[in-house]
Amino acid sequence: MTYKELKQYVDNKKKQNALEWKKQTDIDGYCSAFTDKDYTKNKDIIVAGKKSYKIKFVHNNIWRG
Repeated sequence: MTYKELKQYVDNKKKQNALEWKKQTDIDGYCSAFTDKDYTKNKDIIVAGKKSYKIKFVHNNIWRG
C-alpha cells in the first residue's frame, strides 16, 4: 500500500465513520451532561474513586489452604 492509497483509505474511513455517527445521532440525539436530577436518580450506578473498589482476596497464608 502506497502513501497515497493509505491517505485515501484514511479519508474514506473518516467519511464512513462520520456518516455512521450522523445516523446514530439522528436516532438517539446528542448526549448531554447529567443534571442534578439525573445524577441523584442514577447515583447508584455512578461510582468513582475508592467506593468502586471491591474487597480483594490476598494470597497469603490465610487464603492458602
